[in-house]
Amino acid sequence: MALRRLQCAAGRHAAFHTRGITSQIPLHDYGAPPPLPHYPPDVARARKRIINAAVSTTKVGHTPQILPQGYLPEEHQMWQALYGRVLAVASRHACAAYLRALLEGAAFSAERIPDIGRFSMRLQALTGWQVAPVGGPISSQQFFALLECRQMPCTQYIRPHTKYAFTEDPDCIHEMLGHLPALFIPSWARLSQAFGITAKRLMEEGKEEQLEKLTVMYFAVNEKGLIKEGGEVKAIGASVISGSGELLHAMEHPEKHLPFDVDLVMKYGSTDETDFMEWFFVGESVDDMAEQVQAWMDTL
Repeated sequence: MALRRLQCAAGRHAAFHTRGITSQIPLHDYGAPPPLPHYPPDVARARKRIINAAVSTTKVGHTPQILPQGYLPEEHQMWQALYGRVLAVASRHACAAYLRALLEGAAFSAERIPDIGRFSMRLQALTGWQVAPVGGPISSQQFFALLECRQMPCTQYIRPHTKYAFTEDPDCIHEMLGHLPALFIPSWARLSQAFGITAKRLMEEGKEEQLEKLTVMYFAVNEKGLIKEGGEVKAIGASVISGSGELLHAMEHPEKHLPFDVDLVMKYGSTDETDFMEWFFVGESVDDMAEQVQAWMDTL
């Protein structure tokens, strides 16, 4: 009964209210965020359960049917605030290939959380990939298996206001503004599938240590990767771009930048996302980094 009451409250969105939380967010020179919908913890948990329940019965390439009315107005408001924040920071600190992929490839509306089924149709037509809705973090084996089939897993719930600039729990902002746009970059899409193909081979061959190395490399490159561009360092990794707070942190601390090198990645790389990464790896370019990683995979 307690869950039902929470579901009803979250469905009516009576427990949401707008609150300015600018004092909790590092603003730098990107301006104050708009008033954000405040999620009491019980409502945030309830919405996550409701959305994940819808995801559990959703097929690859389809839109979850979130009862009773789809996303709430407050959740669309959170998307508006986060899309604006990510775009503002990425416009200065993300690489040109990502920005083109976001604005021309993904071409999301800034006003509403995308209908993921419709977007998946566009993605498949243009890249051959589809979106696989999932209900939160999945194992590395499950993740790589989807990549091998050119299916990008994508959570559907959106973070609460308390994790506006960074979340360790992947939400639709992380997937939709991080991983999905990158699939419109040909070398990055090929790299993503190569991770899946390589993981399948390593599992079949029982190479657990090499599989762990593959996971570390994925985090270093696809999640947190940086590249050189026009004499500056820019971001390409999905997690560091979508977590705008971490992107600012990475750019403000060049002493944490290491040249992209397999040995350095294996020595200093990490899969811990409970906080900002300690080290970021900088490749020569998007295509060069992708080619180097794929060449390394052949040696595993």
